[in-house]
Amino acid sequence: MARWVVAADFGGTHLRAAVVAEDGTVGYRADRRTPAQASAGEMVGLVLDLLGEVVGASGVRPEAACIATAGLVNANEGKVIFAPNIAGFRDVVLTTPVAQRLGIPAFIENDASAAALGEFRYGAGRGTRHLLHATLGTGIGGGLVIDRRLYRGAQGLAGEIGHMVVDPSGPRCACGSRGCLEALVSGVAFAARARRLLEQGKSAVLKEIVGYEEPTGVHLFEAARRGDRASEAEIRNGGHFLGLGLGSLVNVLNPDAVTLSGGLLAMGEMLLGPMREAMRSMAYGAAGSALVRVGELGEDTGLLGAAAVAFERLELG
Repeated sequence: MARWVVAADFGGTHLRAAVVAEDGTVGYRADRRTPAQASAGEMVGLVLDLLGEVVGASGVRPEAACIATAGLVNANEGKVIFAPNIAGFRDVVLTTPVAQRLGIPAFIENDASAAALGEFRYGAGRGTRHLLHATLGTGIGGGLVIDRRLYRGAQGLAGEIGHMVVDPSGPRCACGSRGCLEALVSGVAFAARARRLLEQGKSAVLKEIVGYEEPTGVHLFEAARRGDRASEAEIRNGGHFLGLGLGSLVNVLNPDAVTLSGGLLAMGEMLLGPMREAMRSMAYGAAGSALVRVGELGEDTGLLGAAAVAFERLELG
């Protein structure tokens, strides 16, 4: 008989949950909009109702549950320390009420770390032993699989690659440091780059595209796609810094492969070309042989990542 778990993927826009089989088959699923404002108690209640609905309607008996969510997560304590895009997720223990409601073991994981294990188990990381995964979206996240196991670190906080400093004189990051990877190449960073170009009057094409809207990375890429050299230079510069960061990590970790996921992949070779060039320039010895692969799990990355974590936890006992 197939083994099943309940997997959840919680972000600033959607709360998603589904039952997932050990082979990666996704069964019954449910989706809710993330409330703009909610207390910790209200969010816990919403989580319990969503997971309860999935279990009740699925017709299967899940063996465990796992929640993947953005932000600082202490997986060992089952706690969301801080989720920047989810109101009410501040120092909240989720695993205890979930386990009590469903009557099964419950776990929690940072969404980027879960994505790493998901790609390792079901996607572009299959066949590897050591994997570095980077999520390229509104922010920059990461996860590490070492010796076929998700690496969490001393407090369960490992993988925050977005806050490694690659340019000490660079822009201020939301974390308080300067020149973090996230401050240089992320959805937020590219929006800031677009805003700067407009303030400096360097791109008529970008000005026309943005109009009266707030500039975003999507606007920047559209201007670059239309041939605007200033916008393209900003994207390529971001790709260069991304490559410096990933290249440094490859030298430290010597993974079999580096996998990538997230919305910024839509920028294609305009971003990834400079990234690869910078990685090659940083490569030391055998670390230069690490393969770079685009993730294969798409919109189900969060759900399959959470499922992979749940199955790993069950295997470890």
